[in-house]
Amino acid sequence: MASAAPPSPSPRVAVIGGGIAGMSAARALVGSGVHATVLDLGERVGGRVADRTQALDGGRLLSFDRGAQFLTVSSPDFKAQLAEWQAAGVAQEWRARHGMLTAGGTFVPAAAAAGTSGAGFCGSLSGQPLYVGVPTNQALVQHMADSLAAQAAAQQQEQQQADPQADPQQQAPAFELLSGCAVQSAERVGGGCGCGPGGARWRLRGSRRGRAAAADPAAAGQQEDLGSYDAVVLADGMPLLPGSAGHVAGLEAVSTSLAQLARSVQAVAPEPCFALMLSFDAPLEGLPFDAAVAQGIGSSSGPGSGGGGAGAASPAFQWVACDSSKPGRPAGAGAPQCWVALTTPDRAARLLQAHPLTRADGRFNPQTREYRQAVAAELLADFEALMRPFLPGGTLPRPAYTHAQRWGRAFVTEPLGAEFLFLPAQRLALCGDVATGSGVEAAWRGGRAAGAAVASMLRSEAAN
Repeated sequence: MASAAPPSPSPRVAVIGGGIAGMSAARALVGSGVHATVLDLGERVGGRVADRTQALDGGRLLSFDRGAQFLTVSSPDFKAQLAEWQAAGVAQEWRARHGMLTAGGTFVPAAAAAGTSGAGFCGSLSGQPLYVGVPTNQALVQHMADSLAAQAAAQQQEQQQADPQADPQQQAPAFELLSGCAVQSAERVGGGCGCGPGGARWRLRGSRRGRAAAADPAAAGQQEDLGSYDAVVLADGMPLLPGSAGHVAGLEAVSTSLAQLARSVQAVAPEPCFALMLSFDAPLEGLPFDAAVAQGIGSSSGPGSGGGGAGAASPAFQWVACDSSKPGRPAGAGAPQCWVALTTPDRAARLLQAHPLTRADGRFNPQTREYRQAVAAELLADFEALMRPFLPGGTLPRPAYTHAQRWGRAFVTEPLGAEFLFLPAQRLALCGDVATGSGVEAAWRGGRAAGAAVASMLRSEAAN
């Protein structure tokens, strides 16, 4: 075991994962006087609240929400968070013509469909208003990160003014964001019971090359020290999943309880999903909807489709939306019309048989350009089959742009059943959809609760 790391002058917590849950945990920590460092695999924060923008010739811009499509609000505390986003201009209500598409080729508005098919995709048929981020949903998470950075800077400036001779690095709780950072290994360093500043701490190692490092077999030999921390918050289950892009080696070996937690996470079986992104030079005319739950509309025949035709029992998509109908998106004369369609778990599973998550050697299979093109070609045929009954003449124009995104762990339908899980002796908390299930509000609440629990533990130690 490595020698003990020197104790930090103020508590430091690593938050692995920069999505809604991770940023919510970081906010709770910083608000309690704890230094929070968020380490995220992506080049930009967001996690599953992800977007894709693509610049075209002539200055035109394509904009897609390739992850979370919208959010709903059910609790007063999350309503307050939404109000903050709205006041900052990064969230608006999406007044879409939305509802349900049936296998018979009809569109049922949400008001008429409510109660006939459950709450619909992510609560879209629940009767609650739908909200989106502006200019994309990723702006919600970016606002949280920017607010944390501004808060930490203001706190540090106040303390510098109060004591100009003090070391700025030791004056105030701080926030740090390390994007494009692949945490690849973790170990406990130091002795003792792990209580107080002189006890065991977490030392993280990895690469600042993000997803490229996670997929590179040589990356393990290029690790760097990512710092030592008094506690760790896992804002996603991937660090405990061998073979995933976000796996952190060494976590399971720390203790029996952590090994048990890892086994529990590995037993959760999230459903996969592919997002198809399309743009058209001219709007699709005559459609009665902007967004809809696809109900029982099958995939076209072709590789990986299982041979089902349109109207088959196995539907291709669970959700389809015109992203250009969302507020704050590029619109107006000459603006391309952008669409996103999310596959059903069954369709995604069949695609993964032909385009797997892992290579033959068991390593993570990155989404290369060729990989995405092959998947997009198959899903375009499915999209045409879905839209044909609603298009004048039954013909889909040729899209000007196509792209596909694989989500290997998209929807958790049977989570661990808690807002977060906490191992105080190991100074580690787990939150995110593996704990709470899918949904922006659930992730936000779980992250906040995890951050508050870790901060409470550290405050108690400091008091003793």
